[in-house]
Amino acid sequence: MNTTDRLKELNNLFLRKTFPMRASTVSSYFTEHFDQLSYSERSFSRDIKALKEKLAERYPSLEETEGDLIRYSKSENRFYYIRDDISAYPSFSEKELDQIASIIDFNKHLFTGGNGNGIVNKLRAISLENNLIKNEEIAHWPAIELINEGDRSGSEHVKFLVDAIAGKQLIEITHKGLTANSKVKTIHCLPLLIKEYNNGWYTGWYLLFQEMDQKETINKISKDQLRLFALDRIGNLRFSRLPYKTRIHPSFQPSDFFKHSLGLFRGAREAEKIILRVQDDSWIKEYLPKYPIHPSQIQIDEQLFELTIEINKDVENFLFRYATELQVIEPFHLKEQLQKNLKKALQLYQ
Repeated sequence: MNTTDRLKELNNLFLRKTFPMRASTVSSYFTEHFDQLSYSERSFSRDIKALKEKLAERYPSLEETEGDLIRYSKSENRFYYIRDDISAYPSFSEKELDQIASIIDFNKHLFTGGNGNGIVNKLRAISLENNLIKNEEIAHWPAIELINEGDRSGSEHVKFLVDAIAGKQLIEITHKGLTANSKVKTIHCLPLLIKEYNNGWYTGWYLLFQEMDQKETINKISKDQLRLFALDRIGNLRFSRLPYKTRIHPSFQPSDFFKHSLGLFRGAREAEKIILRVQDDSWIKEYLPKYPIHPSQIQIDEQLFELTIEINKDVENFLFRYATELQVIEPFHLKEQLQKNLKKALQLYQ
């Protein structure tokens, strides 16, 4: 092992609270796991000093107030980190990753489409990248490339909104649409849910809410009256001073607003049955049973699939994207609209 690899391994041993950190046990460990035949007391002392310096670089304030961040216990005959939450190198132990996974699983209502598992995979990837210690020569490119999601537009509003949603607090918001001639509007509403959605261009956050009718003494919360605003179009936020009363049925769930939607927005019509035929030689034929388009999907036979959803632009765009693989059989108005879209697209290439 080179010096960096050895220091990383020593750091990992320090994080294992039950490992007796002293020269003799470390020497035995290196011999067993890395075939390192000799590791002297002098080398161990030098490595401990190097780790102290790295810890001081990472935690200067702690080092200034507490002194050395690695100390020796005479009674236990071992060295130890003075705190359980410090590390000379940024890494995750298996125990820490398991704890994070448990926390994410407990809060899985915050994630959709298996994204919680995706976060755990990213954390494991970070851990792997930070512990590449078995190769003397490392490739100059990253071994793992993950989607760079970046910051969410409107993320500065999230804490306020989460507090308001949890406390069922009426708020006042200003909002401006995306078009150039949109005017700033101020409304009073009850925020109900923050919804994450990827619209194909970027991943953004949306606020689901019900606007309060100031003429009514009691406002009944209903999923049919809910609206959506993109967080990045919201300007100012504050708690409303208007007196209000709301009536919320015990079975009410804001997420039911999206129950019959393929994407984020509702359709102009009620949910309809859509019959799709998959081409016999299409790759989608084996894909659809495993990865349904929508939770309502039913397989009729080997080629026919049925969905019950509200038809809107999201549905049209999805079917347009896979027009060479999926054929709309019913309803006729959707089939007719797709024909128009395909003709218009074809004209652009003539």
